[in-house]
Amino acid sequence: MSDLDAALDAIRGHPGVEHVLVLGRDGLLIQHAGAGALDAETVSAMVPGLASAATALGGAAGLGGADTVVVRLEGGVALATVLSDDVLLAVLLRPGVGFAHLLHDLSARRPALAALV
Repeated sequence: MSDLDAALDAIRGHPGVEHVLVLGRDGLLIQHAGAGALDAETVSAMVPGLASAATALGGAAGLGGADTVVVRLEGGVALATVLSDDVLLAVLLRPGVGFAHLLHDLSARRPALAALV
């Protein structure tokens, strides 16, 4: 198991986490960890648009770029966080699960995760 695989498995260890995806800013999937049905390549292709829109919103509001985006969906929660200028991380969670600890952990692990990609 690679260091990146181990890091993604650690993220998957948080309650409610079903999928973790590492992707380029171009939307190309780099790595996916998760169980169950998911079209990881299609999801990966959508994340950069979400991150871009959040950064544009932050710029228009005078709040700066987005480093983490949280989207509550009918069937769960999607998180997207910037690891570097070229790499994003997406996490998909089941509905009804608290994720404040996950957000804190992702923030703390960001530099280490970026170094693995």
